[in-house]
Formats: sequence, structure tokens, C-alpha cells
Amino acid sequence: MSEQARRTKTVFDAVTALKAGGSTAFRPGDVTAHLRASGAPLGAWEVRGELTNLERLGLIVLDDDSATWRLVNGASFSVEKAKVARENG
Repeated sequence: MSEQARRTKTVFDAVTALKAGGSTAFRPGDVTAHLRASGAPLGAWEVRGELTNLERLGLIVLDDDSATWRLVNGASFSVEKAKVARENG
């Protein structure tokens, strides 16, 4: 797995952990705080960029009214789909 795909998966895993912990919606700061607490810190702009990648993959959606993101039901991460999204993005 490339470094970039690993970073995208790390953020996806953080989002799924937030959902498992009861959060139905999240902001980039929530993901950043979770990653820091779990010993895998990323910068705010890195997290924000990865959220865009996850949105391109159809794994998360942004609610414009509340400015929060949410995980799409049944979403699962695929390295191959992530590569294609980056090439087409």
C-alpha cells in the first residue's frame, strides 16, 4: 500500500471509529483529535484533503447546512478505488 493510500485508510478508519463511538456526524477537527489520541497524528490540512478523497470515493458525504460530514452506510475502503479516484481527481 502506498503512503498516500495508507493515509487515506487511516482517516477512513478514524471516521469509522468515530461512528462506532456514537458520532453520526463529524468535522475535520474531530478526526484530527481522534488520530492524535490514538497515536497517529496528522495535520488538519492533511485530514481535510483525505476527507475530500473519501468523498470522491463515495464513502462520506458533506451536509452543507450543518458543515458536518457523515459516513455512508455500508461504506468500505478499497485501495484500488482510492488509486482510481486520485488519478481522476
